[in-house]
Amino acid sequence: MLRLPTVGRALAGAAKVRTPARAASNLVEVFVDGKPVEVEPGTTVLQACEKVGVQIPRFCYHERLSVAGNCRMCLVEIEKAPKVMDTRVVR
Repeated sequence: MLRLPTVGRALAGAAKVRTPARAASNLVEVFVDGKPVEVEPGTTVLQACEKVGVQIPRFCYHERLSVAGNCRMCLVEIEKAPKVMDTRVVR
């Protein structure tokens, strides 16, 4: 089983995301605040969190626009990562 780092919101609460890969299907199982959610590969952390009702603050994100990353509001902490990451590009 592949284990990926845990992700959580650094500033806006305690959302934690864990993403073990699923061998039997194309979907990836993600845990947000302990709640499992299945998402397609390529889904951003922001989209996975919203799927279970966890809102991550952001100003410059819209699903129909390209990633700008200018406002830096949606940064999250990722376990074992050297710095906080942008939720729109972490997949």
